Amino acid sequence: MTEHILLVVACVLPAVVWGFSRGAGDQACINLTPNHDSTSQNSTPPYTLIVDTTSIRQGGVVTVTLNATAAGDTFRGFLVQARCTKCTTADTAIVPGTFAKYNASDDTIQTKNCAGVDQNSITHTSAVEKTSAMFTWTAPSDYDVSQGIEFRAAVVQTRPVWWNTLMSEEISVTAAPSSSSHTVLGMAVVIVSITASLLL
Repeated sequence: MTEHILLVVACVLPAVVWGFSRGAGDQACINLTPNHDSTSQNSTPPYTLIVDTTSIRQGGVVTVTLNATAAGDTFRGFLVQARCTKCTTADTAIVPGTFAKYNASDDTIQTKNCAGVDQNSITHTSAVEKTSAMFTWTAPSDYDVSQGIEFRAAVVQTRPVWWNTLMSEEISVTAAPSSSSHTVLGMAVVIVSITASLLL
């Protein structure tokens, strides 16, 4: 009897882990909802999404950290995206920026292409328990500065226990300096340098 039980457990366990063992599936891309035959928790997520800045320029980079908030808390899977906060379709507007690993050698995370856009999401690589994940995100160089950005995440603690209500602080985007302003600034520096040398 014991052998039969062990055989059943051995057959079922890979299926349980499979749902998030190699990263979030494509079905999670739009609504941040994993295909786990369960619903999102209504409680406050025991995790935080921390950004290193709340204001960037077009093409700027944000460092994002997903953390468990209490000692002993872990997560097995996650999917993080940048979302537009002032778009009329904010719930489905994935900002087409570019995610990357913070540490190139980190083999616990990987970028993901959602809705056919390269590297616009980031997820896990295995079901190993984690307490944090760190990555960067580069904003589009032509991002509409009238729109805000926030990071949203689905985080899986165990297969039936997950949250998709985790959000970072909102990030504002300002226009990048134009090439002409760079030219004017460069000329001003040259003029000041020449003037200073003449006065010496």
